[in-house]
Amino acid sequence: MNQSLFRPEVLAERQTQWLGTVLLAPRLSHRVFTAFAVCATAALLSLLFFADYTRKERINGWLVPQQGLIRVFALQAGVVTQLLVREGTEVRKGMPLLVLSTELQSVARGATQAEIARQLAARHDSLVTERGLHHTLHEQQMRALSDRLIALRAEQEHLDREIDLQRERVKLAEQTTARLHQMRERGFISVQQLQQQEEGRLDQAVKLGDLERDRAATKRERVTLEGELRDLPLKSRKQVGEIERNIAALEQELAEAEARRQIVIPAPQDGTVTAIQAEPGGSANVTAPLLSIVPAGTKLEAHLLSPSRGIGFLRSGQRVLLRYQAYPYQKFGHYVGVVDNVSRSAVNPGELPPQLSGLTSLYGANELVYRITVSLASQTVTAYGKPVPLQSGMQLEADVVIESRRIFEWVLEPLYTLTGKWQK
Repeated sequence: MNQSLFRPEVLAERQTQWLGTVLLAPRLSHRVFTAFAVCATAALLSLLFFADYTRKERINGWLVPQQGLIRVFALQAGVVTQLLVREGTEVRKGMPLLVLSTELQSVARGATQAEIARQLAARHDSLVTERGLHHTLHEQQMRALSDRLIALRAEQEHLDREIDLQRERVKLAEQTTARLHQMRERGFISVQQLQQQEEGRLDQAVKLGDLERDRAATKRERVTLEGELRDLPLKSRKQVGEIERNIAALEQELAEAEARRQIVIPAPQDGTVTAIQAEPGGSANVTAPLLSIVPAGTKLEAHLLSPSRGIGFLRSGQRVLLRYQAYPYQKFGHYVGVVDNVSRSAVNPGELPPQLSGLTSLYGANELVYRITVSLASQTVTAYGKPVPLQSGMQLEADVVIESRRIFEWVLEPLYTLTGKWQK
C-alpha cells in the first residue's frame, strides 16, 4: 500500500494547476436585477417615511331641508276626493292642497251629514229672510210713529190756540157777569137773566177745562210717542242682534257639518310639494302623511347616522366625500360636504322615524347612533354635462376622514402604543 502524505484529490489538483483559476463574469440580467432591487428598496423606504394613509369611516345618511320637511296629515280619517296639486307644485300658505270626504251614510237618510247641512242651510235662509223683514217692519214703524208725532204736535198747537181763545171767552163772560151783577143791584135786569149769564160763564169755564184736559192728554201721548220713537231703534237692534246671533250659531253649525262632511286641507307654509302619497279615491288616516312640503328658499343638507366608532376624531369643519345612491359615483363622481355639527348624545334606533329604519338596519339593532349634520358644497349634481337639482329624501353614503398618518407610523403603531409615546 502506497503511504502518501497527501490525499489523491490534492495531487490531482496540482497536476491541473497550469490551466489557471475559474473566473465567473456577472451577467447583464444580474445587474438589472440588482438595480431594480435597490430602487424598489428605496421606493419602499420612501413610501414608508413620506407617504401617508387615511383611515375613513363610511356612514349612511339622507338629504333633508335645513328648515325641515313639512309633512301634511289628515285631521281625521276619510277618503281623498280631490287632489289639487302635483309633484313639484309651488304653493303659498293657505292654498288648498286636497279635499277629504268624511261623509257618513245612513240606511234611512242616505248621506247623513249632507241632510244635516241642508236643514241647517234652510234654517239659515229663514233667519236671513226674517232679518230683512224686520228691517222693513222697523222702517214702517218709524215712519208711522214719526207721522203720528207730527200730527200730535199739530193738534197740540191747535189746542193751544183754542185754549187761548177760550180763556178770552171766559174772561169776557166774567166781565159781562160782573156788569150784570151791578145792573141787578140797580134793578135793571131780572134774576133769571143774571142766572143765564152765570150759566153761560160756567159753560165757557167748562169748555176751557175740557180743552186743557185734551191738551194734557195730547201732550202725554206725544211724550209717549217720543219715548217709543227713541226706544224703537234700540229694540230693533236688540232683535236684529238676537237674529244675527242665531244666524252666526247656525253658520257655525253649518261649517262644522260641512267640516264633518268635507275637509279642505291647506298648505301650512310656502314651499314646493313633494312625496305625494294621497290619490283620489284613496283612504287617508291621521298617522300617515298625505304629502310633504319643502319650505321655500331652504337649502338641502345631509344628515348622517354614525355609530360611536365613527365619531371619535370627527370635528366641525371636516371635509366629507358624499356619494348619492341615485347617481352612482363610478359615473357621476363624489361631492364635497363640510361637517356642521355632531350630536353630543346618542340616539336609540327605535326613537328615529320609521322611514329611517333602512339606514339604522345597517348597524346593530341595539347600537346607538349619533346624528351628524353636513352642509353641501353644491345643491346640484352634474349629470351628462347639466346640473340636476338634488331632491329631499335622497339616500347617500359619506366617507368621513377619521385620522391620517404616515405609513411607518401605522406599521409602528403597536410599538408606540406599548411605549406610550404615540401622539397624533
